[in-house]
Amino acid sequence: MSQDGVNMIVLAAGDNVGVALRDIDAGRCARTISGHAVDALEVIPQGHKVALGDISPDMLIIRFGMPIAVATSMIPKGHLVHVHNVASRYLKNDEDHYE
Repeated sequence: MSQDGVNMIVLAAGDNVGVALRDIDAGRCARTISGHAVDALEVIPQGHKVALGDISPDMLIIRFGMPIAVATSMIPKGHLVHVHNVASRYLKNDEDHYE
């Protein structure tokens, strides 16, 4: 795991995603101020979510302590969590692109 500065925030205990504070390149470490760290296995754009652990299909995506989406496929730890691998619990991804 490479040594990078703080570039991710986890908004609440129990979240299974972190949010990139700036673009995180593949192979770099996504790290919080409290020291939680995960290797980004692909580019994580600023403001987007990264899986803090493996997320199985049909598992809820938890951000800020709230379920915001459901995984539609396996999302390995360190991968981007976005419209290509989640379905919103509130909107249709193919029309609204909210998540």
